[in-house]
Amino acid sequence: MSKAMPKDLKGEIQRVLDECLTEGPAHQFRLRYDAPPLRKAAVYFLSDIRALEHVDGERDIYRLGAAGRDYWEKLNAPRWYWFRQNWFPASVAAGTILFSAAAAAANIVNLVA
Repeated sequence: MSKAMPKDLKGEIQRVLDECLTEGPAHQFRLRYDAPPLRKAAVYFLSDIRALEHVDGERDIYRLGAAGRDYWEKLNAPRWYWFRQNWFPASVAAGTILFSAAAAAANIVNLVA
């Protein structure tokens, strides 16, 4: 069994997030009862991970939450997202590599001279 998300659902999730971000932070939209099943699945998935907040349960009105912007960045720039989450260990690793390279170069210079 595959654990990956279907490509068409991922594309629809991307479209829903893009629409919400282009409209602005206060934008609210209604999920109509006759919406395509893929659109409903995308909105329900985003609601489950708390990327969309359910504003009005009676009329199915949603708006983009704080986690939605974070999830959009995770989808669009995964490397930058990872670096922002792990900046300290990444900087320690980079410093260690640079220090080791400088020490190796200094040892080579001492052996040659």
